[in-house]
Amino acid sequence: MRNSTGVGLWLLFGSVVAIAFGAGVALSYLQTTPKGVVQIEGLLWPDPPSLDPIQLRDHENAPFTLDQLRNRWSLLFFGFTSCPDICPSTLDSLSRVHERLQTHDLYKKDGQVVFISVDPQRDSSARLRDYVKYFHQDFIGVTGTDSELRKLTTKLGVLYIKVAQGKEHYSVDHSAGIFLIDPALRLVSVVTPPHSMSEIVRRFEAISAHMALVL
Repeated sequence: MRNSTGVGLWLLFGSVVAIAFGAGVALSYLQTTPKGVVQIEGLLWPDPPSLDPIQLRDHENAPFTLDQLRNRWSLLFFGFTSCPDICPSTLDSLSRVHERLQTHDLYKKDGQVVFISVDPQRDSSARLRDYVKYFHQDFIGVTGTDSELRKLTTKLGVLYIKVAQGKEHYSVDHSAGIFLIDPALRLVSVVTPPHSMSEIVRRFEAISAHMALVL
């Protein structure tokens, strides 16, 4: 596990950006919500960002586009398979979230967890498949070219950067938020670390119930 000051500052910066992004949109929601309307913590509303078209590949080397997200609830997490700490711990939490939400009608029907690798040079489809299936057989692994990844990460406010470790090795520092995408392809919430299974479940239940009323 790495413990350098530079890495820590970058991860802190990434977390601050994610928190500020979510807080800014949430503040807009609080300021524009009419009196008497229930306010949902963590809901990015009334103008949630919509995803732009993407051209990625999944862990079976099949195309992964917005069609794989449309009309589904999706929990997106960005990382890489060589990640020593935050990725495995977050995917372990998401595995428990995924199981817990099987009792929720909306999620059981259309919910999915998508792990998006920001290390396409090392994370082949086969490597992604072995990695995500270790945490849960339902999980989807996705990656793509740097340019395609940047389109998605820029839209969501995700930061990632290679960090050299000697002459031939590197790691990747990245934002650690979990991004909730609704069936209309809108970013409706960002769950920042530390990730609590109960908090993720509670937020999904509150937001999905609210969206079912307004859609």
